[in-house]
Amino acid sequence: LDQHSAAAHLALSYVQQAQFEIDLALGSVQKAITLDAQNALAWARSAELQMSVGYLDRALEAAQHAVNLNADLVKTQTVLGFAHLLQIDTQSAKTFFTQAIALDQADPMPRLGLGIALIREGNLEAGRIELEIAASLDPANSLIRSYLGKAYFEEKRYSLAGTQFDLAK
Repeated sequence: LDQHSAAAHLALSYVQQAQFEIDLALGSVQKAITLDAQNALAWARSAELQMSVGYLDRALEAAQHAVNLNADLVKTQTVLGFAHLLQIDTQSAKTFFTQAIALDQADPMPRLGLGIALIREGNLEAGRIELEIAASLDPANSLIRSYLGKAYFEEKRYSLAGTQFDLAK
């Protein structure tokens, strides 16, 4: 309800995204940034939403700005990793995912990103291991389960792949 709270606008952006109102969510994040231009989480959130609508260059810029504001947040490092991954820059992506993991080993998202980057580079086994770690950290995450299922499928471990796809559903 507080129209002058950056945090309130960030929270609103998640509600709007959940209701598939991405343009409104982007507007809420922009309002949060206007209210607090030094808020690294707002910039990271902006990058996430920019990626979701395919504005990859804008997303990369926002993610880099978020890390510049606060490199000690797992969220900023992870979002920058995904922004690089979408730019097909797996080397940079792996660097940022690894930094995020060093900040918080219990966060599954940088493990997911690292796993995807490794698989894209052709290192299926190492990537699958990262995805397994991510799944162990967040067993109910359908996105992680579906990527793990894809990795098992690529390894021709069809029974395990099917189990992961069922869990993802």
